[in-house]
Amino acid sequence: MQAQQRLKCLVVTLVALTLSMVARAQVHQQIPEDIQPPVYAAFDRGFMPHTEEWAVVIFYRTPACVPTDFNLLDFFDPPPRPFLCALQIEGHSNWRSLDDPYPADSLFRGTGAVPVWFVRWPELQVAVADDELTIAELAALPSLLTGSASFFLESIRNDIRGRRGGNEAVVAAGSLTDGRTFQVEFTEKFREGQHLFPHIRIDFK
Repeated sequence: MQAQQRLKCLVVTLVALTLSMVARAQVHQQIPEDIQPPVYAAFDRGFMPHTEEWAVVIFYRTPACVPTDFNLLDFFDPPPRPFLCALQIEGHSNWRSLDDPYPADSLFRGTGAVPVWFVRWPELQVAVADDELTIAELAALPSLLTGSASFFLESIRNDIRGRRGGNEAVVAAGSLTDGRTFQVEFTEKFREGQHLFPHIRIDFK
């Protein structure tokens, strides 16, 4: 199957999955009108999408605005600091109850230029060995490639303890600053505290 066909199939699957999840949720909130995620990137100490060669960091907010003292491995940064950075996604989250620590499911779409960074996976492993990674440390890695995704879609179904694990799927495509294009797609499963990536593809052209 060619790359564009795979992309279309995955997008259709993401939309269908999200529609089925909405029916089971109790509270629907729009992003950013009703709520904003207090995070900078889809990345933390347990969630590092990678192949054997490359790792990808997808930024929900402008990287240049990430505080220099923030550890990207922590994922959440208490408000209001994250809200001072431009949000590069929109979408919605569905909650069973607003008292829950996280939504039942979410769908994020890019607003046109989602920042995406790539670094060599072995290099990133060394960088996070001390359990800390600042934006400056990430930007200083020798293999760094930066770009932006003109197309970005992320569907998340969070876990329910004792009943089901979490699942996620991401598709992103765009251009690198060196003139090449990139495409990223992956699926993720959260099982017994572990993030697993049964399918991941990172291509440069």
